[in-house]
Amino acid sequence: MFGRALRIALLLVISIAAVLAGVAASFLRMETIYPGVKVAGMDLGGLTKAEAENKLAAIAEEKAGQPLTMRCDDKTVAATLGRIGWRMSADACAEQAYGFGREGNLFERLRDVISVRRKGVELHVYVFSRRTATEFLRTAAKSINRPPTNARMTVDGGVISVIPEKPGLGLDIEKSLDRIVKAIDAGAREINLVAAASPPEITAADFKGIDGVVASYSTTYKPWERDRTHNLRIACSEITGTLVTPNEVFSYNKVVGPRLKEYGYRDAPIFVEGQVEPGTGGGVCQVSTTVYNAALLADMKILRRSHHSRPVVYAPVGRDATVAYPALDLRFRNTSDTPIYIMASVEKRTVDVTILGRKEDGKKVQLASAGHRVFGAPVTRKVQDSLPPGKPVIVRKGLAGHRVSTYRIVTLNGQVVKRELLSDDYYRPQPRIVAVPKPAPATEPQPAPPASP
Repeated sequence: MFGRALRIALLLVISIAAVLAGVAASFLRMETIYPGVKVAGMDLGGLTKAEAENKLAAIAEEKAGQPLTMRCDDKTVAATLGRIGWRMSADACAEQAYGFGREGNLFERLRDVISVRRKGVELHVYVFSRRTATEFLRTAAKSINRPPTNARMTVDGGVISVIPEKPGLGLDIEKSLDRIVKAIDAGAREINLVAAASPPEITAADFKGIDGVVASYSTTYKPWERDRTHNLRIACSEITGTLVTPNEVFSYNKVVGPRLKEYGYRDAPIFVEGQVEPGTGGGVCQVSTTVYNAALLADMKILRRSHHSRPVVYAPVGRDATVAYPALDLRFRNTSDTPIYIMASVEKRTVDVTILGRKEDGKKVQLASAGHRVFGAPVTRKVQDSLPPGKPVIVRKGLAGHRVSTYRIVTLNGQVVKRELLSDDYYRPQPRIVAVPKPAPATEPQPAPPASP
């Protein structure tokens, strides 16, 4: 009796289990997404894949237009999810939502479906293009990045003022990308980008010991020569603000750099073997000459200097300094025990160079020339067949030559403490070339007439 009851109970349990399994299998074979499955905050339960895809397409478009606010330092950059490379594929999302609870055996699937019905699940299905976001940040960096600003000095009425330095700022694109990804996953709409500070090369502390103007020099120029004036301004802008520490060497070519059109230089007259010809960067030698004279008056040690092939109009003979990148350079050493600060500018009619440093009371520097000799220009005659007889033509006027010695005399409280020969320059005379007509051919002598009887 007991055995029969047990068999009936077992059959009943098996039957119920079979019914439940059939019901579960039937439930799991639903052609719609299981309840509790969410994408982008929307419950897609009960929707077919096609219905879910339609809804998700609208959501994807809406989310792509959602605004983002990115901040860096005191700058704000506006964007949208779509602009920084966020994209949601409606069909891929619908496929993944539909596939939830359809993997594994019957019991695993049933477990997943019951769990999602009770707790819900949020599927994150989107594509984020780091390449698009990188391009966006590179564009944004143009308004965020700023170069460091060196400390600088000004002089007004003999009074020196110091304008402090400012650090630069540079957007760190890789670290900012990582923050963007985390913010998107968290649903944040405000993102603090990452930037790194860049220190300036010169700070106000570097000016320690500078207390006055130790030398200044000016040369005149013709402002109506616009291309040449333009070149003067470029060269001066590169030089001004240069700090030369004790024992450091100033190099004109290193500071100013190549004189090329890609750097803004224009064609203007230059000397080529004593003749005036157009050349890129014409005029920079006037700036180097002005710097040279200021350095002489500041008692700097001249290491390298070359004179022009002919005297210049803006400086005394023997006190010019020609430069040509990279062959000819102007170099001097800061022999003082404090830094010097060089200021260069182009005013209405003058190129001005001022050197700031530590002033020495009672010290005076003078420049003098000696033994200046002038050599006449030699004359070279060239025969030119096309000239009519008796009409020579001056092809080149020629220039006189010069030889001169330049000295620097340093006095302290009126007593000479140094007298040094700076240079002994020879400017070769340029020949005067005259074109002359071809001489007439010599005529044969005629016989004398016979004598009268």
